[in-house]
Amino acid sequence: MDLKGYTKRYDFYRSVAIKLCKSIEIGEELVQELFLILIKKDQDLLDRLLKDQKAEAYCIRIMKTQLFSKNTKFYKREISWKKNRSTESVKDQPDVRRSESDFLDMINAEKVDLLIKRLPYFEREVFRVYYEGGISFTKFSEESGISRKTLYNTIQKVKKYIKENYKHELDSK
Repeated sequence: MDLKGYTKRYDFYRSVAIKLCKSIEIGEELVQELFLILIKKDQDLLDRLLKDQKAEAYCIRIMKTQLFSKNTKFYKREISWKKNRSTESVKDQPDVRRSESDFLDMINAEKVDLLIKRLPYFEREVFRVYYEGGISFTKFSEESGISRKTLYNTIQKVKKYIKENYKHELDSK
């Protein structure tokens, strides 16, 4: 089976990956990693697996290996890095002299992150994708199927919310 045959199975492998990861984001990355690995494999091996009806088990094994083996690039990039990033705290960092502006930037970023976490899912995700992805409304609209106007209004609404509530957060501390 060629790449088109595997593409038809994308939804199946995506659901398996999400169940394994317990995360949509990492699950989708895992499926992409699976297809990149399959592209590099020997075509004869893939044909033999398909003939013996072992391709599905082989693909799931690849995903499990990528997800759970601490030696894979995928694990280091997606799992280990995110675990370390989410558990880092200021006290764990080496004693480095930071300027007051660095400290204020860090505090400001934490407060904005806190405000963003309080947003409804749709607004939070639109805001995250727009700013972290660094893409235009037009491209975002084309890729997501959401109208430019809805995206623009959502971003404006979130900006307004952050501005209004950021001041409130500072006053309440």
